[in-house]
Amino acid sequence: MEIHELVVGPLKTNCYIVTSDMNHAVIIDPGFDAEKIIAKIRELGAKPKFILLTHGHFDHIGAVNALKKTFPEMKSVILAEDEDICLDPSLINKEIGVVTKPDMLFADGDIVKLDDLDFKFMATPGHTKGCACIICGRNIFSGDTLFARGYGRTDLYGGSLRDMKLSLKKIGSLEGDYEIYPAHGSGTTLDLERYANPYLRKALGLGI
Repeated sequence: MEIHELVVGPLKTNCYIVTSDMNHAVIIDPGFDAEKIIAKIRELGAKPKFILLTHGHFDHIGAVNALKKTFPEMKSVILAEDEDICLDPSLINKEIGVVTKPDMLFADGDIVKLDDLDFKFMATPGHTKGCACIICGRNIFSGDTLFARGYGRTDLYGGSLRDMKLSLKKIGSLEGDYEIYPAHGSGTTLDLERYANPYLRKALGLGI
């Protein structure tokens, strides 16, 4: 597999294009700049199959409709708990938003298969009700749940600080190390966050 990162839109969202050895692709969190994402897919010569969404905020789903118009065979996937904000973005922001209807509604533990790659949705509510981390091999696409030395805000519709703490504990309790690909900011590793992220450490009962 290969992971290609594009930074899109005014909120500098990290959009990831992940390709298999057969050059099929999933696109994770295409928030803005559809033309930029489409150009990269064509540059790679990839055949996109799925759009995987870590949650339903506009800066993560903003390019979905344009991508599906260009590649109509693609299916968009999100946890069921975030369908409401995809269909009614005014729940988050009454001035900014895009309506998109997900093709597939997942539950915790459900898997998208792309050739020999498995993309597992792990429910990590806190930033939204339906926030997820997407795990593929030893890689975690952590959305707005876990950042390098931080975590996502919990004060918007569907957010919960209590749920966020439980989700951080859930991530931190995974066995072994993982590469972390967050939706904003620089990448990191789970071992480094267990050592240096005070919020993750506190959730794990390790102090700060």
